[in-house]
Amino acid sequence: MTISVKIKAIAILAMLPAMIFAQVPKVKNDPTHDDKPVHFGFSLGINTMDYRVDQSPLAVSNQVYVGVKDLYPGINIHAIVNFRLAENLDLRTLPGISFNDRYLSYSYIRNLDSVIYGSSGTSRPITLRSAYLELPVLFKYKSLRLNNFRPYLIGGANYRYDLGIKREYDYEDQVIMLSKSDFYAELGFGMDFYLTFFKLGVEIKYSLGLTNILERVDRHGNPPADDLAKYTDYLDGLHSQMVIVSFHFE
Repeated sequence: MTISVKIKAIAILAMLPAMIFAQVPKVKNDPTHDDKPVHFGFSLGINTMDYRVDQSPLAVSNQVYVGVKDLYPGINIHAIVNFRLAENLDLRTLPGISFNDRYLSYSYIRNLDSVIYGSSGTSRPITLRSAYLELPVLFKYKSLRLNNFRPYLIGGANYRYDLGIKREYDYEDQVIMLSKSDFYAELGFGMDFYLTFFKLGVEIKYSLGLTNILERVDRHGNPPADDLAKYTDYLDGLHSQMVIVSFHFE
């Protein structure tokens, strides 16, 4: 046997395991998971909450800028109920709760780093705390499953009720009056990973409040006191917006 033939034989023997392995299809974890008409799970996530701030004519004329100062992470906890509508389409509802704080600052345009109006008469930004009860209803459009992966798009609506808002003006806690209820449009994308015992979904979603939640009177119909009126007078509207990263366990 010549040297070249020996080399070819050794190469074929070395490649044989890889050739055999290549012919074996990859095992799909839980292949019938998405065939269930209904399945359940839970979701944990982090969020950043923001406001789209509409400046009032008074703010413009006085060159005062009102905006959210810095963004901080909050948490989301949800249950999952998933209904299979078609091969690539699901209807999902995720009742749950979410928490975070937003910090509203009032600054002169010529010096945005200087807060001129803040809570308790100090230079601290105003803290607006939110503790939402929420009920999103979403459509999930899924691509074809690729072994143990499946990308998807998500979109729909969400109703949120804010338990963190007080309904009376208070210099310490509630210097701006906000509506407790709001409706949101939501859009995002994600990836499902089919593991041995469950499916893990990693998702990022943008949530936009559709209504102006700024109110100018409290639950008794009273406007703010003179020393609190400035906080509302510089605003024309507030629209909530969020970015949410979720980890779904189904």
